[in-house]
Amino acid sequence: MTESATTPKTGSLGVSLATWLFILHQTGHAPKGGAVADAVDALAKADADSADSRGQALANLIEGQLGADADFDAVVAWLGALYSADSVITGFGDTREERLHGARSFQFRSSLPWIARIYDRFPDGHVGAHWVLVERVTDSVTCMDPYPWDDLDEEYDLPVVEFMVKWELAGCGALAFRA
Repeated sequence: MTESATTPKTGSLGVSLATWLFILHQTGHAPKGGAVADAVDALAKADADSADSRGQALANLIEGQLGADADFDAVVAWLGALYSADSVITGFGDTREERLHGARSFQFRSSLPWIARIYDRFPDGHVGAHWVLVERVTDSVTCMDPYPWDDLDEEYDLPVVEFMVKWELAGCGALAFRA
């Protein structure tokens, strides 16, 4: 087992976007041509032995293009170049109730996860923003494993109010794909 396979991927922009782009590709929404499209396609064709290395290559490519600390607007612009600006939803509403309703409505209309940036406390004690893939919003929020090609299961649930506060602290940005 490689170090990559045992290193937690939670919170990484590159890893979250790599997984999200892969899921979009698998559901018929491939990015426009270029290095990212080629890397997503290579990951989609990977066997079990090469999936981790190809997934990490895609995450590294994304971080190389965006930087590890890209702000939300830079990510939106980057995604707009990969797809089209009108295919990326960047928010679910102005109030907590609207955002919660919007997230649940999106989930009802689409089986795709969406990406949120939230504030959290990390194991080393510092507090900061990180990226999560939101799989389900009910009375709790399921944040999916951000990198399914390694041997770590990093899926977790947060009470919906706790998630909403953490999301609000980070500015309430959402990245969802309008299929």
